[in-house]
Amino acid sequence: MEFISQLWLPILLSAIAVWFWAFLSWAVLALHKGDRKPLPNEEAFSAAVRPLNIPPEAYGFPFCTDHKQMKDPAFQAKWKAGPTGLLNIWTPNPSMGGNMIATFVLYLVMSVFIAYAGYAAIPHATHSKAFQIEGTIGLLAYSFAFLPNMIWFQGGKRAMATAVFDGLVQGLVTGAIFALIWPA
Repeated sequence: MEFISQLWLPILLSAIAVWFWAFLSWAVLALHKGDRKPLPNEEAFSAAVRPLNIPPEAYGFPFCTDHKQMKDPAFQAKWKAGPTGLLNIWTPNPSMGGNMIATFVLYLVMSVFIAYAGYAAIPHATHSKAFQIEGTIGLLAYSFAFLPNMIWFQGGKRAMATAVFDGLVQGLVTGAIFALIWPA
């Protein structure tokens, strides 16, 4: 736990900087504005789904409980007939403040792990080496962790690209902050 006493300031500052970039990217610069597309007939879809009172959650359809069921002819017929996909139902008017706090806490935890990994590998590195290691770890953490899900669940190419760009900025900022305050 020595790394916490040595790196508490860059841990905190990098979490703040990453959170601030996420805010800028989504709310001010609107880089993610085109990440999603509208439904072809949103009104008809909403009118059909609204009476079902589906609770907020992530759903897959058609749904099966295990790989055996995927071979069942009834499931195969549903799969081939379509549509297939994922459906995320959100709570109307989510708590923006609560989500912002939860996101900051996540970034803080990620910064702790980034600090730990770098300090375990190079506790007394030069500032440029700290930037190289911490920036690389930050880039990996912020840019690539979500990509397997986007590949498997057919995330849009634009959404992938903007998320990787955000992660690149967040990783480089994280590396720069750690490098500036790295213990000698």
